[in-house]
Amino acid sequence: EALKQARKRQARRGIDPNSSVVKNVLSKMSLEDKVAQMFIVKPEELAGTYGTVVSSGSQMQQSFNSIPVGGIMYSRENIQNPNQTQQMISGLQSISESRVSLPALVAVDEEGGTVARVSSNPQMGVNSSPNMRDIGATKKTRKAYKTGAYIGNYLSNLGFNVDFAPVADVITNPDNNLMIKRSFGSNASLVANMTDAFTDGLQEHHVFATYKHFPGHGSTFEDSHKGVTVSNQTPLALRKIDLVPFKDAVDTGVKFIMVSHVSYPKITGDDIPASMSEKIVTGLARKKLGYKGILISDSLGMGAISLRYSPGVAAITGIKAGIDILLSPANLRQAYYSVVNAVRQGDIPESRIDESVKRIIAVKLQIAQQLKSQNVKNSKITK
Repeated sequence: EALKQARKRQARRGIDPNSSVVKNVLSKMSLEDKVAQMFIVKPEELAGTYGTVVSSGSQMQQSFNSIPVGGIMYSRENIQNPNQTQQMISGLQSISESRVSLPALVAVDEEGGTVARVSSNPQMGVNSSPNMRDIGATKKTRKAYKTGAYIGNYLSNLGFNVDFAPVADVITNPDNNLMIKRSFGSNASLVANMTDAFTDGLQEHHVFATYKHFPGHGSTFEDSHKGVTVSNQTPLALRKIDLVPFKDAVDTGVKFIMVSHVSYPKITGDDIPASMSEKIVTGLARKKLGYKGILISDSLGMGAISLRYSPGVAAITGIKAGIDILLSPANLRQAYYSVVNAVRQGDIPESRIDESVKRIIAVKLQIAQQLKSQNVKNSKITK
């Protein structure tokens, strides 16, 4: 098992965030540009428009040039048909390339089953995948692998490079209506094997997997979209159940883990949401599990955060806790300028920003290599 994990880690290794090639890119970036890289937002949040964004035109370019965010998360409304989606994403990539000489992270919630922003649109011409619960019930990891590969293939053809999947939550509360269909099940090692197989399939097509929702959303009753969500897991239960798939993700070199907004009073001794908690993000993910990849918050517009923190305070608190990428703040400009000012005033050390941005650059250089080899392949085909 350990050998298998080591092999996988080697295969998924990518580029070292502390390598000179990464530091070289970092050294050319202003503080403002570095902070901007730590955000992934919906296109409307960047463009500041009320209308739905379906292309990457001059308004997108202007907004991106002023805040060159690390990435864009597209929703169902943005994804109308294959041609439009490909053009919108390649347009975004040329805007990002010309502004920061790095590709954008292009993300989507495509878990399969009930959460599938692409396949739920019949115009996209792809099949829907079953709910992960049903795949888990077969106990066949091959099925999870094939589903991941199927999703990875169509996402990659459209230009996506990050999928906010798989759900690595282990169901311990049978009344957990939010997660029950989205999780592979209630057996921790089964969930770990299934998420790993799904990830293999996805990443075969150069789409990065994102394990979510750290440190586990399987024991909750409430929906963190609406407000505070509490898990009463004990440290022992967390270690023996919830953390098993995430530990596997760490050991196999998964590049993205999404941190939930759930509070874990029995773990932290307080009711701070995980994404804002230094004890969870730095203490548990980084120090205890030894995770070296990118930690991304769940969407900061969700009630568990927005009802409790202003956009600026949420962004600063998340970064201080150890989050690398802030997803979809309730107000991008407030969040962004608050962080820039916090660094300028010495409230957040610039080295803390650099640490996150190095991880982001490393993944982006890997994406850039893949885009280059794809373009070479495509030009050979068109000749």
